[in-house]
Amino acid sequence: MSDTEVLKTPRSVTSIWPALVVMAFCIGIFIWSYSYGDTARRFPQMVAGSLVILGLIDAWSRLPLPGRGFIAAFWGTSFNRREMTHVPGLRAEIILVIWVLAAFAGMAVFGILASLPVFCFAYAFIKAQRPWPQAAMVALVLLAFEFTVFEWLLDYELYRGLLFSEGGLARW
Repeated sequence: MSDTEVLKTPRSVTSIWPALVVMAFCIGIFIWSYSYGDTARRFPQMVAGSLVILGLIDAWSRLPLPGRGFIAAFWGTSFNRREMTHVPGLRAEIILVIWVLAAFAGMAVFGILASLPVFCFAYAFIKAQRPWPQAAMVALVLLAFEFTVFEWLLDYELYRGLLFSEGGLARW
């Protein structure tokens, strides 16, 4: 990419707003998680808390604060880096949002344990254009991780989805 293409990065992407939106969303999730039981709220709170910290680091790297250069160098932030020198089109952004919504819909209907490996297989095979054995390996490793960490080691039953949980659709 040329330097002129780097300069075309929209202000809405390089401004502080993306970091603030992520932090606000995560704070909302953190507060919402208090409606869950003690065990069920742990994971959403850990994820939300971690993302708030990363959002703060992102915001720091976007503002003219002391240490901004160190943050940019250490965390690899900046839209002038080789990895960040493209501006995806609106269509590409919408397609990625649809992929994420499909993952959430799959988790709601079929549960986390079943949906995430299927989602990762489909994404790796269709979107990333990896060979199907490689996509299948990604899905199997994720399934093994989910089962081993959550179901076996933590004895934490992952959400089974509307179709496989007790009461299913009737609970909704």
